[in-house]
Amino acid sequence: MLAARSEYYLMKSFLIRKVKIMSLLMIFMTIPFYYLAAQEIKIINSTTNEPIENVAIYNQHKNKSILTDEYGTASVSDFSEPDTLFFQHPSFLRYSIPYNKAIQAGSIKLDRKIIIMPEFVISASKYKETQRDISHMVDVITPRKLELLTAQTSADILTSTGNIFVQKSQGGGGSPVLRGFEANKILLVVDGIRMNNAIYRSGHLQNSITIDNSILEKTEIIYGPNAIMYGSDALGGVIHYITKDPELVSDTGKSEVHANAYAQISSANSAWKTHIDFSIASKKFGSLTSITNSDYGDIRMGNRRDPFLEDYGKCFYYVKRIDGTDSIMANQNTNIQKNTGYNQLDFVQKLRFRPSYRVNFILNLQYSTSSDIPRYDMLNDTTDNGDLKYAIWNYGPQNRFLASIKSVIRTENFMFNNVVATVGYQNLKESRISRKYRSNQENTQTEKVDVWTGNFDLIKNLTNDSKIIYGLEVNINEVTSEAINADIITGQNTDALSRYPDDGNYTSAYSAYAAIKNKFEEKFITSLGARYSYSGLKSNYSDSVELNIPYKSLDIENSSFTGSLGIIYLHSQRSKINLLLSTGYRIPNLDDLAKIRTKGNQITYPNPNVEPEYSYNAELGFSKTFDGYIQINGSYFVSFLTNVIVRVPYLQDGSDSIMSPDGEWLKAYVNDNSNRGIIHGFNLNMISDLNSNISFKGTLNYTYGRDLTLNKPLAHIPPIFGKADFVYEANKFIHEFFIVFSGWKKIEDMSLTGEDNEEEGTPYGFPGWYTINLRTTYKVNKNISIQFALENMIDNFYKPFATAVAAPGINFIATLRVKV
Repeated sequence: MLAARSEYYLMKSFLIRKVKIMSLLMIFMTIPFYYLAAQEIKIINSTTNEPIENVAIYNQHKNKSILTDEYGTASVSDFSEPDTLFFQHPSFLRYSIPYNKAIQAGSIKLDRKIIIMPEFVISASKYKETQRDISHMVDVITPRKLELLTAQTSADILTSTGNIFVQKSQGGGGSPVLRGFEANKILLVVDGIRMNNAIYRSGHLQNSITIDNSILEKTEIIYGPNAIMYGSDALGGVIHYITKDPELVSDTGKSEVHANAYAQISSANSAWKTHIDFSIASKKFGSLTSITNSDYGDIRMGNRRDPFLEDYGKCFYYVKRIDGTDSIMANQNTNIQKNTGYNQLDFVQKLRFRPSYRVNFILNLQYSTSSDIPRYDMLNDTTDNGDLKYAIWNYGPQNRFLASIKSVIRTENFMFNNVVATVGYQNLKESRISRKYRSNQENTQTEKVDVWTGNFDLIKNLTNDSKIIYGLEVNINEVTSEAINADIITGQNTDALSRYPDDGNYTSAYSAYAAIKNKFEEKFITSLGARYSYSGLKSNYSDSVELNIPYKSLDIENSSFTGSLGIIYLHSQRSKINLLLSTGYRIPNLDDLAKIRTKGNQITYPNPNVEPEYSYNAELGFSKTFDGYIQINGSYFVSFLTNVIVRVPYLQDGSDSIMSPDGEWLKAYVNDNSNRGIIHGFNLNMISDLNSNISFKGTLNYTYGRDLTLNKPLAHIPPIFGKADFVYEANKFIHEFFIVFSGWKKIEDMSLTGEDNEEEGTPYGFPGWYTINLRTTYKVNKNISIQFALENMIDNFYKPFATAVAAPGINFIATLRVKV
């Protein structure tokens, strides 16, 4: 018994000593980890207090170094007391501090460099390069800028550049104008896929609003012709919308899940917009899903107006159907533009697979649909007795579906270092629904477009200073055009005149291009390129067409050869001069050749004899940075146009009018080639980082265009316009104050054949205007931010040039953004 008890106490004593020893060992083991944790420091922006990623930290001997992670943190455990730590980042001033003081501080604040940093651009040459190495004028709407904007659509974001004019015929509108070219004379691209199709018209287009601006990574705008890289339609330039790609983690990282969401309200059109996207990232697989819902109400115009304008632009009446009868109603608030609201739903799904560092695949699915979009410029038309002409005039739901697969291969061989192959399919459906006041006949024209595309772009580095870019493009369109008249009382349907030939329409285009780029002695960069294109169009009319059209089918072939030469002189690190000589072209599409369209008292009649239009272009640009914080850049451009496609009066059997299917005599026009035209102008930009808190950007744009054959103004030429933008950043706030302005567009400087919507202006044209605006962002923390904006603060009334719907008056916008 005593022996057992003695053994028990001995064992107890042994265990207690063991526990004490283990405890002491654990304490001593945790000391180094605690010490290591204490040796972790954080690098933040002194202005915004945001973490700075990829800051290089090194000692005075440069034998120890580390980079900060995405949270701005880095372990400095490899450094020791004798070391002085240096902190370096391209966008911030270099900073140094003794090791001990850095450990004591725990966080280091870096001041942003007062210097203009060039953006990287992909669209100009289809590979990543800086703006400094590009002979075109380029604007980049960066991810940071996109997040700070309160724009409602992907058309609206373009105005933030200060260099793009946007026209709107209705609330759901947005037709960008680049250097006097609009609609089918500029090229819209999304994720490398051409959006322009066989029915892109020459008037005004709203297709850019089908791109969800909530999921954009950035937007690149290339000004001036870029036919070498993009082919037909890029006369005024290229607008490339680039959506976010799924992210991947490093080989040592763990899978991650992230989400972003925001909600936005706007007072001027009672708009609600909500968005959510979430992503999954692993080593080889990534997924990104995005959904955005937008609900826009009727637009309230500004109430502060020049007395000269009197009641110009006010909405006094609208049509409402009561008890089965159309009635003209008095608008209780004439500043509310009835029938300008609509809603839209956007969905994006992208999947990424990277089997190795050399190979990358991205599946891209996009779908956009909308409600009916009322056509305000038609709903405000009146008859000879002053009544409203239409009870209904809507664009039907605008549906866009895109599916594409992009593969990127990086390898070294005799043919290429990098190849990007993109194949895509688009399905588009749009319609026009109209019914005249107190008519029982509702007309619906429906167009369905299937588009197959293939792009193959290759790059080969010949030397360190020389590379060749070459590739192939295929684009095939199939268009179905239908129309019916429906009796809204009896429900009976009858065939009607379709917008395009109703018995099948096919277009095809095949292109090959090559360009070589060289750098000489760090002073000169040259680029020389050429492109050959072949296209065909086939269309057929059925026997049911009611108009007297003298042909039943179209079978047209065209080919084109274009070239460009760019020269950049790098005078110093702070200045450059660039010269660009190029040719551009646009092959007539189905809309140019075979459209039947009525507007007001005019009808556009088909003309199968329209030929391709060409431009011969020169651009001289410069860029100069003063003392590292003021940059002035600009360009003068001129385009000589041949075979310009314009609307001209048409005589049929000696008559200048044609009777429409519903019994109206309409003045007849056709698209035809005018011999010569000229467009020239200039862009000026000034960018300044006045100090680490304040920045400024100012723009000024002037364009002149004239049909030299007919000695008349060309359509789509905006008046002088620009923007002045001040940004102040301090702590967690970003304040932006900006002024947007436009000059007069006088009636004598406008085209009077319909494209400039002269009937929507005053008898003297479209008056000049300006707006004063304020925007503030408050970053609560790294995951939450709140934005407030007050646009058109003084509630000015104005209509931008060629625009039917008046711009919003004073507009309060609030946005809440959350990231997890």
